[in-house]
Amino acid sequence: MERRRLFNPSRISGLDLWLDAADGDTLFDATSGGNFVSTNGSAVKRWEDKSGNGFNATENTSPPLLIVNDKNNRNGLGFSPNRRLACSFSSRNYTTQTVFIVAKYNSAAALSYSRLFSQRSAGANDYDGSQYIPFLRNLTQNVIGSWKNSGHRSPLSISNQYYVFRALHDTSFLNVKINDTVGADYATTLNINLVNFVIGDMINAAGGTDGASWNSTISEVLVYRKAVSSLESSQITSYLNSKWAVY
Repeated sequence: MERRRLFNPSRISGLDLWLDAADGDTLFDATSGGNFVSTNGSAVKRWEDKSGNGFNATENTSPPLLIVNDKNNRNGLGFSPNRRLACSFSSRNYTTQTVFIVAKYNSAAALSYSRLFSQRSAGANDYDGSQYIPFLRNLTQNVIGSWKNSGHRSPLSISNQYYVFRALHDTSFLNVKINDTVGADYATTLNINLVNFVIGDMINAAGGTDGASWNSTISEVLVYRKAVSSLESSQITSYLNSKWAVY
């Protein structure tokens, strides 16, 4: 009898980035590698990319901290203010994109315009009108949406709990989804040459970061260089929800 393969994100084409806090073999105490991190509260300076593209997320001075046996008894990474990780790479053009993130939202501690996931082209702020931020918290409300064309798009209400977040940018629209709730489509196009991703913070024009941190746990990050199909989105969301017991 043929055995069915267990689903994993790499079975969907177009996977550019896969960061998985539950995989202890991807967490290190130095940006160049070093030793595995397994002690609660220890700094994770390198989160290795499982996509095969080598977009490892690193930070030497303000890295996240390991949280042992967090959601569904799996490890997570704690991103308090000014803690972040960044993946840098040569210019990569995106005309479509889908980002999935499993993370906890903490409204009491979240900062204004806090970002789960930022990205930018060379020399631009991630909040510049020409840029696209998949997940941005609103300044005054407990909502999260995407930033595009100098505005907060497809916003959805959130509260203090874990979510499976999805931001999808097709050739003609974007929308945000949290768990089973989908925000309104926003008509727009995407054509951007990106040079880095930042998890848990924003990016300024000089390529550094500013104080707009997520300030809560991030468990898993997936980036696809395409707009995933409805079937693929359901498969990925089911995988993440089952793994992390989100909802």
